[in-house]
Amino acid sequence: MRTDPLCWLARVFTVTVLAVVMGCAMASAGAAEPAAASTATTSATPRASRHALIIGLGRYQQDPARPVGALDGVTHDMRSARQMARALQVPDANITELRDEQASRAGVQAALSALAQRVAAGDRVFVYWTGHGSRFHDPQAGGCVETLIPWDLKDFTHAEFARMLRPLGDKADKLMVVYDACHSGGAAAARPASRALGAAMLQAKTSGVSEACAQPSNVRTRSMESALSAAGMGLGDVVHISSSRPDELSFDNPQTGGLATTALRRCLMGEARDLDGSGAISANELVRCAQAQVEQAMRGATDITPQHLVVTGNRGFVPALFAAAPPVAPVPAPVVAPVVVPVVAPVTAPVAAPVAAPVAAPTPAPVPAPVATPAPVRATPGDILAQVHAQRDHKRSLKVTASAQRLRIDRDPLDLMLVSDRPGHVYVAMAGTDGASMTLLFPNELDSDNRIAAGQQLWLPRPSWRVVAGGPPGLDRLLVMVTDGPRDWRALRGQRAGPFLAPLLDQRGRSQLQALLGQQAGPCVQGACSDAFASALLDVEEVR
Repeated sequence: MRTDPLCWLARVFTVTVLAVVMGCAMASAGAAEPAAASTATTSATPRASRHALIIGLGRYQQDPARPVGALDGVTHDMRSARQMARALQVPDANITELRDEQASRAGVQAALSALAQRVAAGDRVFVYWTGHGSRFHDPQAGGCVETLIPWDLKDFTHAEFARMLRPLGDKADKLMVVYDACHSGGAAAARPASRALGAAMLQAKTSGVSEACAQPSNVRTRSMESALSAAGMGLGDVVHISSSRPDELSFDNPQTGGLATTALRRCLMGEARDLDGSGAISANELVRCAQAQVEQAMRGATDITPQHLVVTGNRGFVPALFAAAPPVAPVPAPVVAPVVVPVVAPVTAPVAAPVAAPVAAPTPAPVPAPVATPAPVRATPGDILAQVHAQRDHKRSLKVTASAQRLRIDRDPLDLMLVSDRPGHVYVAMAGTDGASMTLLFPNELDSDNRIAAGQQLWLPRPSWRVVAGGPPGLDRLLVMVTDGPRDWRALRGQRAGPFLAPLLDQRGRSQLQALLGQQAGPCVQGACSDAFASALLDVEEVR
């Protein structure tokens, strides 16, 4: 039988259901929502699998040979960092803070080592540093080396800090590192490093930059990203956010804290925007929000330009659940009615036109309208699956093989073979060839046993259900996941397509889909609440 608009066909035999769903259209984003539609839980509920180390240096050991100024805003930074940790679902019991003399070189090393011992495979870790940085020329490195200055002035180079982070990166599902410090004196050697901004006196968060590295435009640098790579840490599981570029100053406001930290806190706690409408806010979108706020905060400065936050590693990582998924940022549109705009519209004398033309007379050379900011490309269902795939634990192995890369419409079935290096729960989602539909193929109402053992060969679909190419011609994108913990797939808002679920892809539905696929369902059981998963992304072509 056939039921529109879901375009699925089911033929019931003894134990077999033939479901033709590939490429079928689903309800549009503007479809009416069920009155009692369930929603994803997007509150920042603390989870035992989250950990944080917060390091703040507002005062340093006194050494006449190397005077390092105080940073009064660090007190505010510490509070902001704790708020960020909570937004990242870190329970207070899992937050470690080091302040001033506690953050000596040995103290930082011991704290990182203890954290690595506590973290279990699949956990997530947030490391934050606020304080002074420096920069010096290292002949062995062949360029300038950035450093972080601990309380006892025994600097950590980026390479050293990266090596200390590696044990965390080797175990954690995701490691997010934020530091609000700068490494370049820039022109500070020629003029004071402090700048007045309103009632506040901004303080540059740098100290002791060598003369050879004060003007970095023609000197090679060694950034944290290159240091992480050199330490053997895969950047797919690391998100690194720095408050400025290597050749810029980062500023501390004694009244509110570091400009970058303040902006990141505000954005992480609700002010960031889902720019592509994917239903989640990535690290890249978070930093774009923070950058705009830093520029706004420095608008009154006269002789300095804003610092630029830098995100490296996995820019597509979604760092936190958001209490309410913000809408796609509005884009200015021409004031034209109705919605369907003709290719050639009557001339209505634009406001900015220098000369008013007669109403009935055509304009031979119309004045171009101001170029509006192009609308962000709205994420397609295939894009959403790719973004979920970006959240995977890159250290895990999942091999997925399709029986054929090209399927003939109405003839060829889809067959997949999976092998996972770990036990877990299998989920298969598909974005159809129409570019607008998504279907959760497995588990489904006919087959809900989605467990897999380590090393097991699992063939899907099973005999009780099949999937046959149904057109239109094009590419189907398949996301296959093996998660540590179960996902509450039945809570997804959507419509049934036979035994399968077609999630609604309005903004609310996209947010719920991202949240449910990215996080284990239900409360932690005996402290176990791993959100880690392996995944594979593959495209299968449908042809006539």
